Amino acid sequence: MYKNRIKDTNNNFNNSHLNDFKNKLIQAIKKIKHEVDECYEEERDTYAEALDVEFKFDKMEREIQAEFRNIHRFLDEEEENDIERLRKEKEKRISLLKERERKISMQGRNLERAIETLNIKLREEDSPKLLKEIRELLQRCDVNYIAPPPVDSEVCSGQFVGPIQYRIWKHMKASIYPNITTLTFDPETAHPLLALSPNCSTVRFDDDKKMPPQEELEKNPRCFNYYYCVLGRESFFTGRHYWEVDVGKKTAWRVGVAREDVPRGEMAVSTTATGFWTLSLKGGSIVACTHPKPTPVRTSILPTRIGVFLDCDREEVSFYNAVTMTALHSFFMENMDGPIFPFFNPCDTDNGRNASPLTMFMPAL
Repeated sequence: MYKNRIKDTNNNFNNSHLNDFKNKLIQAIKKIKHEVDECYEEERDTYAEALDVEFKFDKMEREIQAEFRNIHRFLDEEEENDIERLRKEKEKRISLLKERERKISMQGRNLERAIETLNIKLREEDSPKLLKEIRELLQRCDVNYIAPPPVDSEVCSGQFVGPIQYRIWKHMKASIYPNITTLTFDPETAHPLLALSPNCSTVRFDDDKKMPPQEELEKNPRCFNYYYCVLGRESFFTGRHYWEVDVGKKTAWRVGVAREDVPRGEMAVSTTATGFWTLSLKGGSIVACTHPKPTPVRTSILPTRIGVFLDCDREEVSFYNAVTMTALHSFFMENMDGPIFPFFNPCDTDNGRNASPLTMFMPAL
């Protein structure tokens, strides 16, 4: 009896213990099923993302091909026009030469006929009548060769070939889109310690300037009064725009674009989160001022000129080494709202090491 009771107790204990573990197994299965669902959902999302990326790259490939087709079409038309101009000049010159040849040939035949006529008379028997006829004939046959005016047969290649690539480029630049945008700095937005050139195309930090009183700063709410910044006078809503900024060998700078409503005083962050899309040089390295932390920009050499390409319709801004046209970084402007302004910060002089200005650069196209 006692042994049976122990056996029953062991069975009850084992069953209870087993049920606990079975419940844990059930929970583990549920958890794994949930993980499986998450895994497959992530797989589907990644597949859809891959399709989307493939579509975007294919679309960009078609756009590149379309741009090059436009260039090829332009060059084909220029070639056709040049060849047609050359052929017309060729036909004109040959036609003039052939007409001169015809006139010379006609005079030659007339002279030969005159010789033949005179020879016939010369073979006739002498008589008083012949003397009279010869006199009259000499008067009629008194013909001279008069050379037609010469035709310029020199063919100068400079008129049709010459600096053909440069000539085509000058024709092509009128159709470049986007063309180089002419920008100037807006003095009303410039920090009080910045100095602008008279034509507002150069900006630098001026160590000799002093900050005005706070009440004077408050009179111009558009003026940056904490960071050494200035906006471009021009703003953009639509279309594609490109400009270049000469940064030279400065040790620090910041350029890009910004929304009109960015803070003008001290701010917690001045990144994409607050309406700035910029590149910055600091400590010998270039970074993209992304949020929440900057993104390093890899480049083998520090550019001396920065190209900025703003595509308002796609809400994108891209940066280039403007000397080599190597892409540096691109932003997708998710919170673009309202007009977009070019943005510049020459930074302080760093005890004379960073005294050079930022200058708007206009390529000689």
